[in-house]
Amino acid sequence: MPGAAWWRTSEQWPTRFLVLCPECGARGGHALGCNRSEFDLRPAPVPVPARPEAFEPTRALPESRRLAVFPLVFVAMWLVSATDMGWLLRLAFGMWLHELGHASAAWLSGTWAVPLPWVTYAFGRSWLVSALVFTSLLTLATYGRRRGEPALVVIPGAFLALAAVAHLLPASTQAALSTFAGDGGAMLYGALLASAYLVRSPNPLFRRGLRVGWLVIGAASWADATRVWWEARKDPAKVPFGVETSGFGASSMPSDASRLVDEAGWDERTMVNRFLLVAALSLAGSLLAFAAALKRARAEEAHGAPPARPGRSGPALR
Repeated sequence: MPGAAWWRTSEQWPTRFLVLCPECGARGGHALGCNRSEFDLRPAPVPVPARPEAFEPTRALPESRRLAVFPLVFVAMWLVSATDMGWLLRLAFGMWLHELGHASAAWLSGTWAVPLPWVTYAFGRSWLVSALVFTSLLTLATYGRRRGEPALVVIPGAFLALAAVAHLLPASTQAALSTFAGDGGAMLYGALLASAYLVRSPNPLFRRGLRVGWLVIGAASWADATRVWWEARKDPAKVPFGVETSGFGASSMPSDASRLVDEAGWDERTMVNRFLLVAALSLAGSLLAFAAALKRARAEEAHGAPPARPGRSGPALR
């Protein structure tokens, strides 16, 4: 092709009309300058003026002030649970942990269970469930030990002890504990989730808005489950006896309170006191964790340590 040689010939290339390179002697010079010469035909970069900031960056909030949100959320949820809007707490938060409480109690005793909204289906005992429970808890505790996070060691260790005891109980007692673990689990798991707000760890589960979500969900679930039995303490008519109907085709079944009294043989006053005991112990554990985190934060601030960003860096809750 005649035209192809023209593009390969440097004498015919338009750059020959540019200044010849005084360093390398290239014909026609260079369109972008020579690397061996100080002469450069490339246009000088145009400096881009710095864009003024719309506002001055704010200083990080001290850790002690961040922690002050913890008890305030519990108080707020407790007040909401006493209003006509309290049913929203159970619909959005409490119901899920309530069913998880039923299912987890069954799992700890080696029983198949499937938690669904408003109902939990339990089946027979299986060695496979027991193996999965013990293996999962041991794996989680080992992971927490290697990461240096005591919270991921203590909590699985406690559940391992509960699982070992639950496997030794008779079937009737296991069924009663699984029933009791509905509201009892909502209280316990609610307090644990809320305490996740106090954990300082690089783990994504304890970072930014997610940790605030744990606090709201946990406090709401604890308040919803505790409110029922707190009112039943003085008014026996508030005890939720009767039947319940789920939305998954299940027939009407006795409520947890009815099953504990009629099937397990619990006394009504004893049942109320046991639920309130779980509520008190779970809240006390959360407040102790809050006090420890607040003490640590104030000690760091008093020694002039840089304010730690919760959920971004720093050791786990000790």
